[in-house]
Amino acid sequence: MENVLFEHAIEFDEETYRVIWLSKSTRWLRFAIALVIGLFMLFWSYTLLLGVVVLILCFIHLVSPGLLSKGLHHNFRALKYLHHPLKYGVSDDHLWVQGKTIDAKASWSLLVTWQVRNDWLILSRTGIPQIYLPITEIKKAGVYNQIMELAKKNGREFK
Repeated sequence: MENVLFEHAIEFDEETYRVIWLSKSTRWLRFAIALVIGLFMLFWSYTLLLGVVVLILCFIHLVSPGLLSKGLHHNFRALKYLHHPLKYGVSDDHLWVQGKTIDAKASWSLLVTWQVRNDWLILSRTGIPQIYLPITEIKKAGVYNQIMELAKKNGREFK
């Protein structure tokens, strides 16, 4: 009999899915510095082209969250199993996801990557969908270090 470390039930909505995947807030100070440097580069003929490139990158940085949000909307709609209540779990030996339309289990040895995004631990393995675990609740359960040891031992951090 395996030792269940943590089990979590959730019913995703699109907003929760977006919160997990949207990156942290824009670093406005870095953005402002890049914008000012790009503007100053426009005034000198030797750096004009580089200034244009910096300003284009600043523009892309501004519009990319909107593009990412649209992509997340389509991903959420396509992943039909996320539209029903799910139960995610980890034990000493396995990771699993169970729901109305899915029942999948995999060994920790199949873990490919893990990452922490907006207070969620996301475990990606071969053969079954990603496992989403809320870090706050894992810490409350007192198994955060055990789960992270297993993740680090069996997969690599996705950066």
